[in-house]
Amino acid sequence: MIGRFSGMWLVWMAPVLVLAGEADMTMLEGATWRLASVAHADGELQTVPDGVEATATFAEGAVSGSGGCNRFTAGYTLEGDRLTIERGASTMMACPEPQATVEQAFMAALEATKKYRIKDGRLAWLDAEGREIAAFAPLEHTALTGVTWQAIFYNNGRGAAVSVLDGSTITATFGADGRVSGSSGCNRYHAAYSVKGSSITIQAPASTRMACSEPEGVMQQEQEYLNALPTAATYAIHGEQLELRTAEGALVASFQTGDD
Repeated sequence: MIGRFSGMWLVWMAPVLVLAGEADMTMLEGATWRLASVAHADGELQTVPDGVEATATFAEGAVSGSGGCNRFTAGYTLEGDRLTIERGASTMMACPEPQATVEQAFMAALEATKKYRIKDGRLAWLDAEGREIAAFAPLEHTALTGVTWQAIFYNNGRGAAVSVLDGSTITATFGADGRVSGSSGCNRYHAAYSVKGSSITIQAPASTRMACSEPEGVMQQEQEYLNALPTAATYAIHGEQLELRTAEGALVASFQTGDD
């Protein structure tokens, strides 16, 4: 279940037993799988909208990823063609649309999965009746540096991830010189950053001081985004999407590759 408070972890699923059937288990593990389509409440598979990235990675006894906004993790065991997913947990941040709808369907599909199939590099989750309820494609990861990242949504400091305002653009470019810079929606900003493994530290940004009136609320958005950046403690890249999160797992900002 998805809640409305950042930095909290709640149990979200009961143990699930998955039968691999004809799947190749060596292909299941290690890769990051990106959700391409998922069954919604009416049972129909719907394509995941552009800008929404839900993922699952099976590795070293844990399946983890993004539901589209919140992070989830759960233990699993493999025995022959059997995969057992243990009780797991998820962060609980309120999410904008369409991320919230995709995430709800994705979590429901995960709980309903009883079999999986991998064919032609495509992963499918099947329910107890053998119906396909989710489909995935493998991800190729983008590097952190040398890319202009465009924000999709960010933490507004009140326990919610909110979409970037229509008519405004927030970007981040992480340079090899240890500086991140970009547009915060109105002004340009820059800050020092450092990474170690999956950990990231971003110093308080400095920015130009131009005032903007359009779109409405852009100055408040800018301040909230700049306030959020120094709270980042970890980063993860899933294909063409970058997530910054706090040490407690709350989303700081989510980006996709784009043009500055």
